[in-house]
Amino acid sequence: MTSLETLPQELFNQMALDLEAADLVTLALTSRKLQTLATCDQLWIEKISADFGSRSTIIDILDDAGIEIAETVAHSTDIVPWKLSSDERETDSSISDMEEDEKTQIFSYTGEGLRCYRARYAKVFPESDDDLVSNTKHADAMIDETKQMLRAGPNANIEVFRDAALRLMVVQDSFPNSAECFYLWALMCFMLNSFKPSLRLLEIGHAINAEFSPISELAAEVRSIVETAYGNEGDAPLLNASGSGPSNQLARVLAIVFQRLDNDRDGVLNASEIGKMVKITNGQSPPAAMISQIIHAFGGQIQSKSGRKVTGWDINSLTNFYIAQTLDDPKETRSDLAKFGFDSQTLKPLP
Repeated sequence: MTSLETLPQELFNQMALDLEAADLVTLALTSRKLQTLATCDQLWIEKISADFGSRSTIIDILDDAGIEIAETVAHSTDIVPWKLSSDERETDSSISDMEEDEKTQIFSYTGEGLRCYRARYAKVFPESDDDLVSNTKHADAMIDETKQMLRAGPNANIEVFRDAALRLMVVQDSFPNSAECFYLWALMCFMLNSFKPSLRLLEIGHAINAEFSPISELAAEVRSIVETAYGNEGDAPLLNASGSGPSNQLARVLAIVFQRLDNDRDGVLNASEIGKMVKITNGQSPPAAMISQIIHAFGGQIQSKSGRKVTGWDINSLTNFYIAQTLDDPKETRSDLAKFGFDSQTLKPLP
């Protein structure tokens, strides 16, 4: 029969993650070998993730969406770190006051992994009701502030999203089972058109609390966009992997469409040519005021191939128009492409 003491560290860690922290500490007191195994820094860092959620996963997902907070979190005094900084690696007072032979007898341990776990545990499970009430009020205030910051919507500066994400990290530090944190993180990713990171956060939030309805509602909206914008198996996607630009297939189609619309071959779609585009897609000629509004929303004064300034769109303007439309209603984009003579699903020219 295999003894616990003979297990390699990796297998011992897997077993230990299922134990209560107090039981694991007690186990470490039974022998020197088990003390070595049970007080491995990596074990306690992994146990933080297992017991309180993996902060590194959240940070990585947010980073994929362009919300980079890893460095700030690492230096934050408000968030318990995964690893303690060098100036915090001091011996517990309860241990340092003991005589040397007492320390040897109980196999005392003050490694940074365990100290980090203790700090995390103290925040998540405060000793007094007063601390719990205080933590709850503080968390509610932070969430309200975050919602206020996000009212600017997608037009907010990226720094606003970073600050909002960090506020939620502080909340999640004491309430790792807060589904609302994951919902708001996912909402930020959605605002930044990072749909896949948004869905990953929503999936985690749903696993924490399947009854938190805002998560289900946002997930349905994101999935609807993703399914249409990226298509099913065999369909050509409209957006690139990050959702920030056109797929290669859409870029090729728009280049062809631009050439077809650019009757005078000057490299700029003027008001008349843009009007033609709108008539093809909508079935009727648009009023001049509408054309002017569309031009200035995505273009302006563009230098033509001859060097002359023309009010209109270049290829980037046309692309940006269809990216914006796709993010709002990908079905309409596929419908437009069909009217330009392309298969709405494969984006290949129709025969």
